[in-house]
Amino acid sequence: MKILPLDPLVLSTFRKRLREALESQREEWTASRRLVAPDLAHLTIQRLRAALAQSQLDSAVRDTLLSALLPGEKGGLKDISGDRLRTVTGLNPTKAVRNLCLLLGLHAAEPDTSVSGMSQQEIEGLIRGKANPYDLLLSADVASLIDFGAGDLTFEEQLVKQYLPQLEQAGKALTLHCLDRLDPDEEVSSLVRAERDRLQWLRQHPSSGLRFRFFGNQDMFALQDLKPGCRRYTIAVCHSPASPTFAYEPSRLAQEAIEGRLRDTKGEFRRTTRGGRDMLEVRHGGEWLRFPPWKFDIYGPLALLDLLSRSGKLCVMGAVDMEVFLEILSQLLPDEGARPRDTFFIEQNAEKFFGAPYERLSRLAVGECAIVEDIRPDIPRVLGPERDRGETYSFRYVEVRRGALVPEVPSGKTAYVFEEMTREAAPWFLTLVPSV
Repeated sequence: MKILPLDPLVLSTFRKRLREALESQREEWTASRRLVAPDLAHLTIQRLRAALAQSQLDSAVRDTLLSALLPGEKGGLKDISGDRLRTVTGLNPTKAVRNLCLLLGLHAAEPDTSVSGMSQQEIEGLIRGKANPYDLLLSADVASLIDFGAGDLTFEEQLVKQYLPQLEQAGKALTLHCLDRLDPDEEVSSLVRAERDRLQWLRQHPSSGLRFRFFGNQDMFALQDLKPGCRRYTIAVCHSPASPTFAYEPSRLAQEAIEGRLRDTKGEFRRTTRGGRDMLEVRHGGEWLRFPPWKFDIYGPLALLDLLSRSGKLCVMGAVDMEVFLEILSQLLPDEGARPRDTFFIEQNAEKFFGAPYERLSRLAVGECAIVEDIRPDIPRVLGPERDRGETYSFRYVEVRRGALVPEVPSGKTAYVFEEMTREAAPWFLTLVPSV
């Protein structure tokens, strides 16, 4: 193969593309370590050369790379021409191969994302009456969990430290996927975002038994963009479901009423653009506080319950504030009177609409729990094509615990914040098993 000389401008442009591929695919970069493992490197190089041959890269760049990689098709990384590869990429052989794979869309074979074969009846039997629902990971045939709204990853760190050693000892892996609307590099407002050192620790964890993925800048209701992902996880989690996002049910409350309520409780707000970025501004005292534009988007509890029920065989919600809890409870109870039109729930009117079930729950002391025996059998699906078909579902088991923190149970950051908020009502912890 005759190799043409490399044009400096073309080379500079190519290296820029390599850097951009890395910066935009951090999760894929972490997973690409598997591509250069000794047992797979030669196969990766074969795939990479095939992709290069079909690429639209500059011919001189393409041919130089093909030539440098050729010996590695049999011998792996140790046999490729490192000097020639560095001339084009500016990187050592290992990083060069990984970066090229990202640029050309070659990803590592995804880890096993099988779904637990346990029945919902078995799931209920394992968690009923147990203080820690996450212990299911030790008993289930598949240990997988997804966290919607992962925040600073406090929960993930605790979960890995508490369960991974036990799972490894049993010869099992832990699939841990989490997503958040904020990117770790996002600088808008003081909302809790992924803590970078903690994220790095999880990404670079030495255990091969941890299959961790973090998806930043990810809307939980756009899971079609979540790749890879399990078809259904053993446990689906949402810590401190956001208020007002889930505090008002749009099928029960008019948009005008919701916006009026927001102005009464949160303050005057406006959607605007600053520096080419959309954002929400909320007036607090004499200043405008800035938030991401979706901060006041209202999905309601039906959307959250639907998402969790289809995403996990067991669903857990922790540090649920009173406003969100009452709206969730209204959708779980079978009495239609629990869902009045154009009425906002507060502690003072909850017993009027929810009756004996709430009266019993309201008496729970922090740390105590109760099972909600009578559950609505026809909760409507509001996501996906099932909504248009009028499909419904239910939960076979619902347990409600009072309090932010439960001993030995991994928790998100907001649970610890609640412990210091003496003027706030104690939050709630819900454990739910979908019927199917």
